[in-house]
Amino acid sequence: MITVIALHLLAGAVAGSMFTVRTLLVMVGIVLVECVAATVMLGVAALLCSVGGLVAVQIGYLAGIYLRSVLEHMGIAQPSIRSHHPR
Repeated sequence: MITVIALHLLAGAVAGSMFTVRTLLVMVGIVLVECVAATVMLGVAALLCSVGGLVAVQIGYLAGIYLRSVLEHMGIAQPSIRSHHPR
């Protein structure tokens, strides 16, 4: 269970530091399918682990976004090339 959550957390952090929110939505969809499949195959006991993985992806994504902003502030990472819309 801890391994699954750690891997989902790591995948979310990598995606958060490199990709946009659309990638998070795709990842959440994939993990949701994984949750349903694990629950069907292994029973309701696997649901807790699966939901933990779903939450870990989202927390990891937020951690990746924060890491990216820290690295950009320190000058290690390049800012995104996407143009920002003026408000």
